[in-house]
Amino acid sequence: MIKIAKLLSKSPQQLKQTYLLNHKPQFQYGQVDRFLDRLQMPLYFYLIGINVGVYALWHFPAVDKNFMFKHFTLHPGSMSLRELHTFITYSFSHQNTLHLLFNMVTFYFFGRTIEAYFGSKRLLAIYMAGALVGGLMQQRQAGISLGASAACNALLTYYICNFPREIILLFFIPVPAWIVGLLILYQGWSGQGDGSGIGHDAHLGGCLAGLAFYFATRGKI
Repeated sequence: MIKIAKLLSKSPQQLKQTYLLNHKPQFQYGQVDRFLDRLQMPLYFYLIGINVGVYALWHFPAVDKNFMFKHFTLHPGSMSLRELHTFITYSFSHQNTLHLLFNMVTFYFFGRTIEAYFGSKRLLAIYMAGALVGGLMQQRQAGISLGASAACNALLTYYICNFPREIILLFFIPVPAWIVGLLILYQGWSGQGDGSGIGHDAHLGGCLAGLAFYFATRGKI
């Protein structure tokens, strides 16, 4: 816990420099790695910026809302209509301010830790995997879906698996990370089909993606 707190006390620029100094690329160093290494700030800054930018588009009067619904939301016909890009773009899309705020706060605290320890490429891969698996599972439900919740659940689950004894403030109550993990899994599983309008299938899919990523990358940098 002290090690994480010390690491995250650094500025975003220092975080990026620390990772690049301590994790020299050894295998499969390709174009994605080179692109991410050229970023002036940690990747999580840019991903938050994209989320905020898409939120602004939803509320900008000149932007066609039909365009936004077609390209930045998921619905049961997304796959059959070959709108496959929406399985990623929906995870950067928020209409509700509180929805955006909650997801971005979660992403900020856990995403930056993952990036500092495991690198920008790992952060991006988990975000995308959570969005994709969550989106596929959400196809079982009627209605539209949008938001970064599945991607954030993937990152949160991956964090918990790597740091199960860290303390997380759950509604300002200090709780061991592994207990939070059990709670989000239970919520995703028990909430399916409850008619609340919450994307529990997507949330559960994000958790499963984070769990799968942990076992696939355990012990690897």
